Amino acid sequence: MRSTLSLLAATGLLATGLAAAVPAQAAAPVAQKPAALPVCHPGVPDRLVMNNRQTHYTITYGKGCPANLHSADWHGRQKGDPVSIDIEYRDGNRKTTFTLYSEVSPVGVVNFTGDTDDGSGEDSEGNPVATLASFNRMNKYVSAVDLTVTKSRGVTTASMAAGNYRPAINKFIPWGGKEIVLQYKQAGTSTWKQLTKVKANSNGKASFKWAPKATFSYRAYIAGNSVVWDDYSPVR
Repeated sequence: MRSTLSLLAATGLLATGLAAAVPAQAAAPVAQKPAALPVCHPGVPDRLVMNNRQTHYTITYGKGCPANLHSADWHGRQKGDPVSIDIEYRDGNRKTTFTLYSEVSPVGVVNFTGDTDDGSGEDSEGNPVATLASFNRMNKYVSAVDLTVTKSRGVTTASMAAGNYRPAINKFIPWGGKEIVLQYKQAGTSTWKQLTKVKANSNGKASFKWAPKATFSYRAYIAGNSVVWDDYSPVR
């Protein structure tokens, strides 16, 4: 009877709203995801250019690198090259130097990766504060084309010279037989047009004369190849 009476009493209390409230259990805390680290790039130029036995680049941090980044290292490797291209920012310095070695480095794509176990850069306490981005750059030898423009009695003469760096002899030499494209642009416009193509002589030189009816700006262009970069002359 006691159990029956207790059950009836409890039922009556619930019906009248007089039963003691049962505290609800607290919800389990939601795990917070760690904040994503900013992705940091070094300020490596879009293309790598070798113009000597050793070509030195001085660079700062690029996009995405936080102010408290204290140390960050990247290693660049390319097929056939036993020597890596090392980019090392140390002791809070935001500027560093890396070197290209034309006597040992073949041309080709350089693959850069962050040189830490987890691919991160650290603050002065050794805490990860940035993800070191992986990226690629093309590495080739330099070429150059120059342009001189003179005017006399309505005739414009464009004198051009092309050359490229030869690592085997460590010299910049004339590019004999190279095709040079002469381009022009009318004042007040932004579109470059081809005026002519000329072939350089054995000394890498060529010229062209014409009598324009308006005022133009000029530039020369030489195409690159699998081992040498292309190049534009300064605008004349």
